[in-house]
Amino acid sequence: MMHSLRFEVVIVTFVAFYFLIQHSNAQSTTIAADTTLGSWAMNGVSQLVTCIHSYLVPGSTITAPGLRPKLICVERPHGGGQGKYPPNPYTEPDNSRSNTAEIDLLASPGTATSVYAKISKSVNNPFCGGHAQMADGNIFHTGGDRESYTNPLTNIAILTDGTNINRIYTPYDNNASVTNPWSTAGTAMAQGRWYPSVLTISDGSQLIVGGVSVALSLDEYKAGKRTLNPTYEFYPSRGAAINLPILTENDPWNLYPFLNTMPISGKVWIFVGGPSILLDTTTGVTTALANMKETLHHPRIYPFTPTLAMLPLRPSNNYTATMIICGGTLRDIGVTNTTVTSSGTASNYCSKINPEATIPVWTENYIQWPGSGKVMPDVVLMPDGKLLYVNGATWGTAGGDAGVCSNAHDPSLQTFIFNPVTSTFARGPDFTVARLYHSGAILIPDGRIITTGSEEANYVDFPKILLNQCFPFNGTGSSNWTSVNNLASASCTTPFEYRIEVFTPAYYSLSRKPVINEAWGVSYPKAITFGSSFIIRFDTNASDVASISFIRYTTTTHSTNNDQRFVELSILYANYTHLYVEAPPNANIAPLGNWMLFPVATNGAVGHSITIKLATGAVSRVTVPQVTLVAGKKNSAGTSKRKVIGEVSKLANSAGITNTPITQQQYGQQVAGNQYGQYQSQYPQQQYHQQHQQNPNYPMQYPQQYSQYPQQQIPPNGYQQHYPQQGYANQQHAHYPEQQYAQPGYGRPPEQYSQPDYYPQ
Repeated sequence: MMHSLRFEVVIVTFVAFYFLIQHSNAQSTTIAADTTLGSWAMNGVSQLVTCIHSYLVPGSTITAPGLRPKLICVERPHGGGQGKYPPNPYTEPDNSRSNTAEIDLLASPGTATSVYAKISKSVNNPFCGGHAQMADGNIFHTGGDRESYTNPLTNIAILTDGTNINRIYTPYDNNASVTNPWSTAGTAMAQGRWYPSVLTISDGSQLIVGGVSVALSLDEYKAGKRTLNPTYEFYPSRGAAINLPILTENDPWNLYPFLNTMPISGKVWIFVGGPSILLDTTTGVTTALANMKETLHHPRIYPFTPTLAMLPLRPSNNYTATMIICGGTLRDIGVTNTTVTSSGTASNYCSKINPEATIPVWTENYIQWPGSGKVMPDVVLMPDGKLLYVNGATWGTAGGDAGVCSNAHDPSLQTFIFNPVTSTFARGPDFTVARLYHSGAILIPDGRIITTGSEEANYVDFPKILLNQCFPFNGTGSSNWTSVNNLASASCTTPFEYRIEVFTPAYYSLSRKPVINEAWGVSYPKAITFGSSFIIRFDTNASDVASISFIRYTTTTHSTNNDQRFVELSILYANYTHLYVEAPPNANIAPLGNWMLFPVATNGAVGHSITIKLATGAVSRVTVPQVTLVAGKKNSAGTSKRKVIGEVSKLANSAGITNTPITQQQYGQQVAGNQYGQYQSQYPQQQYHQQHQQNPNYPMQYPQQYSQYPQQQIPPNGYQQHYPQQGYANQQHAHYPEQQYAQPGYGRPPEQYSQPDYYPQ
């Protein structure tokens, strides 16, 4: 079914318009691409379906999840002998109208029947519905398309109207006995929803907002044929849908509204193109916030689609919610919202707001990325705290049937990276695969980013489309698709993009990458509860970890990712092999469900994440080691060593981490009054590493032991004044962060810290 902002014009006029648009919207790049910021490559794995809806799931729950992540993709149903589109070559040999693929992102390429991919079908059409990650790790997908099909040979329904259906996708690896991961959930909604938004809120339930039940295009809206669903409701159901006036007041600019739970109040921020409100999901009370006042843009919502993210939430910023919205379509002079078709240059402007400020006010168009604008961009929160902007077109709008390309056919291949700390943009390397309408981008557990989808892969054929030489679908309904549309010719391109492209950020390739031990449930917990503390075991130096980035598993469609969330976790204590970490305080800050925990080293290197489920339950806290400084005998260098007096090994065992006791004989004869001091000269570094992996009471080298002493327990007497910042860097000692030097020191003369064995290479 067509759902677009199409405009019908004489072909000659349209061709002239095409070349005019190409000329007028060419934008010069203000800076060149910086290839040191990362690189792009093809993943080598076919999506099997075109990823209009993309979900990331951890993969196996038997071995450590996240080590073999799965991408689940849902596409526009096509093929099945209906003739409107060519059949999907990967899923349609039996005309079954399969529309979903679950793909192992680390597997080798193969066909639809390969073991690395599972093909399934939601009989109730989920196309252009809304979705969210659930608290239990499954995917909630509501609403969809009215389009339905019956097998002409059997007269059995292949696909049915999905607009009012709630459904759940249970990944195959979450249930080994499942034959079809799709299932309906609860009773059908009273009114259908096409283009709704969904959010998992603080109590773990799903908030469903907006959508239309009949007709979508602007022309249908003008003709009075559109039926809006200006309400919200919940899953599990709390009763009848509730009216939400902001949706009616901003019709027709109200589809796929942006939703986000506020970290302080727990209220839901709902943004509808310019106006926004805070919704108390318990009482139903709404609070109107300041509107965007600028006239530079069309409403910043579908079809003038921008993208939105919440900047990282950190203890240091008191978990302040800063919402940043970027891209969209600029308003042409003299053009009103209701008369626009596909014209309009894409925007490279960003605006921001804190909806929980005492007086929330937009800072409008305060920054631009250094290159072409993007309508239909996607944004991804990266574990280094920066934001990646990809995908989209340089002019036009979202919408349209697959392959029509009339709304937007000039892709932006530029990559932009935003640093929230400095509030600056950089331009990264260009990507290869154009991502126009119905595309997406997702962070995966190893820290890379994948881009998916697009139903306008034939944008290069647009001049031929205008002449009806490569028209992408058959409006007559004939089953003889290729002969009707002349697409048997090799000169025409299929609209459906099946390839995955991968962005590898610079942090992925840095040295000293933190490595968490992969023993799931032993080296780290399977699940944590709010306010709890827990221990993570590392195969590398845990004291070199500067921060922990906690990023939620996500789903994305139509440049909208309401699941996306970044929370920095507090590090309570570190020694060479173990890190003591505190879970988020509550579900307002971090919603329930699956999260990726990324360790970030002092040099910015990002390690492979572990998957931890954030769940409800009692607070569980491990005892953080208490340390005492004691004087020891001088070693051969004339310096003193210190001993940690605590319960590190016992605490590690309480967390399920097994340590083998180390006897004195394994280290050699101890010298009274010199705890471990002489071992460094007797045993090579590698042996210390092996011994310490078994028992954290025996540090590999004493310089690393100093990182075990919490700053507040160190006697006053700093050595910041003795050593300039540059001097520290020259020592190449990663285990003493610069900010730690600024704190009270270890109470020793500066010359003792200059000895070689205090600064290992």
